[in-house]
Amino acid sequence: MRLSLSILLSMISLYCFGINDLEVESWQEDLEFYSRNLSEKHIDLYHTISRQSFNEEVTQLKGSLSSLTKNQLLIELMRLTHKIDDGHTSFPLWGANLKSFPIQLKVFKGELYVIKTTKDFKHLLGAKLEKINDMNAEEIYRLFSKLTPFSENKYSTQVRAAQYIPKAELLNGLGVINDTFQARFTFTIGKELIEQQLEPSHSNEYTAELTYLNNSIFSIEEKLNENLWFGSLNDKKVIYFKFRRYTSISKMKSLGEDLLSFINKNKSKKLIIDLRDNYGGDFFVGLKLTQLLVLADSIDWKSGVYVLIDNTTFSAAMSNAAQFSQLLNAKLVGEPTGAKPSGYQDMGQFILPNSNLEVTYSKRMYHFTRDNKDALYPNVHIKVSIDDYISKNDPQLKWILNDIGLH
Repeated sequence: MRLSLSILLSMISLYCFGINDLEVESWQEDLEFYSRNLSEKHIDLYHTISRQSFNEEVTQLKGSLSSLTKNQLLIELMRLTHKIDDGHTSFPLWGANLKSFPIQLKVFKGELYVIKTTKDFKHLLGAKLEKINDMNAEEIYRLFSKLTPFSENKYSTQVRAAQYIPKAELLNGLGVINDTFQARFTFTIGKELIEQQLEPSHSNEYTAELTYLNNSIFSIEEKLNENLWFGSLNDKKVIYFKFRRYTSISKMKSLGEDLLSFINKNKSKKLIIDLRDNYGGDFFVGLKLTQLLVLADSIDWKSGVYVLIDNTTFSAAMSNAAQFSQLLNAKLVGEPTGAKPSGYQDMGQFILPNSNLEVTYSKRMYHFTRDNKDALYPNVHIKVSIDDYISKNDPQLKWILNDIGLH
């Protein structure tokens, strides 16, 4: 079976080649579509960047297309969208079919560490990234912090930049790696400096992982899935609700009703809701849970409700954390959220007609606190270190259990 030239070209995932004349016309159409739709659909597109500056940058990008590689163009579109400066307006490269090097990174105290990898590179878990080729990790992070999608404050910037750094096309577009996409990574493991030649892939299987989240002490009472369940401890007097991902309102209603019944039956006293590592969804789902929980009279509503948050508590999860602190009189424990309590939310999206890449935008404006802080800050601030990841130690949950009197 012979493939046509157009089909064959569409199967090539590398974006390091220059943009030809035919593609220039297509990208100019996409940029016009990008500009027009963001202006029409976003609730307040020019809240940070002015209309004039935005339009000038789009025009400049149109004029420079023939001098850019496709990877460089992706970088410029990410950078421009980043300047709009809200966490739901992004150029996230969904559908771009990018390659990734076989590591996932996280920032601790301003430094990048490997927290997930494939079985072939398990020895890199917990390693600190020093360089990619000849560029320092600090400089690479600085470059990515200016363009990564869904960055709303310094905390989400840390999360998102670390997630996007292993993308080969982006490293190439920034000039960190060349067109072969092979790269020399330098790590510190313990006190030893090692170099590792890595190649990117479309299908890395990240089977080796570090995590500090440790809720295995709770007996699971009902489980919707791995990310949404409730359990108990101490003769069922302490309830733990794992809320890592969102579901439908109807499924939350069913799970919440069973939770309420369990609390009432066992006269449970303490409630822990874990919103860490939650990327968001529909905050009305969380409000449905609240509507049911306030009926549980046995709970210590004065000082017995805790909500765990961290830098990856985004969007609706941040909104629900703020609402739980008000409606459930909950004490917030952990680290600042990666989303602003007053800001732009409710994500819409559209697809660029020629490149088929998605663009997201904000449809609504919400105020979940009266202040104008850059994050929802915990009442009890407990940082997590790379050592906690390596030892699977959960200092935030431990603090709550100690406050309850169980440790």
